[in-house]
Amino acid sequence: MAEMKTELENINEKSIERLIKNLNLGFKIILEADLVALLFHCTLIENKSLFNKIHIETRVKNIEKQKIDFVIGNISFQEKRPSIIPELIIEAKVFADGFTNGQLRKRFKEVKKDILKISEMKLNIPKFILIYDHHNYLENKIFELTEYRNSLDNKLKIIRIVRNGKSNIKEIY
Repeated sequence: MAEMKTELENINEKSIERLIKNLNLGFKIILEADLVALLFHCTLIENKSLFNKIHIETRVKNIEKQKIDFVIGNISFQEKRPSIIPELIIEAKVFADGFTNGQLRKRFKEVKKDILKISEMKLNIPKFILIYDHHNYLENKIFELTEYRNSLDNKLKIIRIVRNGKSNIKEIY
């Protein structure tokens, strides 16, 4: 039986497609912030009604001392500090052009930390890890990531954007 997608998952899918089109038109990603900013832009273009619901590098309600790269949800002022009641969350990682082997290895460890962080949140909402893998660094490591993810939270989706010749494509795990 096919899995039903929520409206936000459909918007996210269209936003990722738009993001990939921008990358294929020449937008350069050098840091994680570039990827998150482009995702913010693409999501807002896909659905302007999300204007006050898209948040970056933000607190999630009832999750102490953790910030999430990209969250869609309403703001809650019930706590000491404002936080977001999440409806969709995304952690982003970039394996960009110009990274050294040491930086790439460190990023791989950080992806695993993000998988653990999201799985420990026990949220029943769409959850994603968005990876921009410019030089296909994860080609031989994606199985290890998916096995690790499956051991913690098999509902967490990994979206990997990778170069295929001269263009970028997405792979979903």
